[in-house]
Amino acid sequence: MTPPDSSRPSTLLDRSDASLGTSPGAMPGAAPRPLPEEPAGASSQAAGQVLVAVSWLVGAALVVLVARLLRGPSEALYLAITARTAELPGSGLVAEGGVLVLLGLCAVVAWRSRRAGASAVATTLVAGVGAVAAYAASEAVKSLVRQPRGCWELVEVAHCPAAGDWSFPSNHTAIAFALATAVVLAGAPAVRVPGAVPARHAYRSPLREIAVWVVLPVALAVAVATARVAEGVHFSHDVVAGAAVGVAVVVAAVTVLAGPATVAVTAACRVEGVRRVLLARPA
Repeated sequence: MTPPDSSRPSTLLDRSDASLGTSPGAMPGAAPRPLPEEPAGASSQAAGQVLVAVSWLVGAALVVLVARLLRGPSEALYLAITARTAELPGSGLVAEGGVLVLLGLCAVVAWRSRRAGASAVATTLVAGVGAVAAYAASEAVKSLVRQPRGCWELVEVAHCPAAGDWSFPSNHTAIAFALATAVVLAGAPAVRVPGAVPARHAYRSPLREIAVWVVLPVALAVAVATARVAEGVHFSHDVVAGAAVGVAVVVAAVTVLAGPATVAVTAACRVEGVRRVLLARPA
C-alpha cells in the first residue's frame, strides 16, 4: 500500500474532526467532548438566596399591613402612654442620640472589616447600602399611606413634626433597626455571613463581641422606637412597621448581594490604590 501523502493540503473531511471537538481519526459518530459546566449547586444556591430575601420582604410587608390594620388599638395605647410620658424631657435626645451611636457603630464595623478581608468589606458595604434602601422604602410607604400623626389630632406635645411629615411608618425606627441589623450582620461573629472573616481573624472573646455587636445595637434600636412613642410623635404600630422594614431590607440586601459584592471588591483590590483604601492588609 502507498502511504498517505502528508504534504497534501487538508480537506474539509480532515478538518471536520477538529471542528466538532473530537480528536483526528476518531470514529465517525463519536460523542464530542463535553462543554465545561457551571459549578454544581451554584444556580440553586443563588435561587435559594433570592427566595430567602423575598421571604424577608414579604414578611415585612405582612407586618406593615397588619400594623396598619391595628391602628385603632394602637391609638388607645398611644393615648395611655402619652398621658404619662409626653412631658418627659429627653425623649427626643434618646431617639436622635441612639441613631447617632448606631452610625458610629457602623463606622467602627467598617474600619474593623478592612483587616478581615474582601468578603467582610463587601458585607459591610452591602449592609450600609441596605440601610439606605430601608430608609427609602420607609419614606415611600409613608408618602403612600399619608397617615396623620397623633400629635396633630389627639394630643399636644412639645415637638410635633410639621404638617405633611406623615406618621406611618416611623422613619427613625426604620433607620435605627436598619443600622442595628447592619452592625449585627457585618460585625457580630455569631451571625456573620459565612466566609466573611477568615479563620485567622477569629475573635478571642465571643461573648464580649456579641454583647457589643448584637445586644448593644438591638437595645439602641429598641430605645429609639420607644422614645418616638414616648415623645408622642408616633403610634406604636408606626414603630413596629418601621422596625420590620429596617430589618427586612438589610437582611435581603446582604443575603442576595454579599456574594457578588465580594467578587467585585476582590477584583477592585487588584488595583493598589483601591486595595489600600478598602483593606488594611492584602486579602
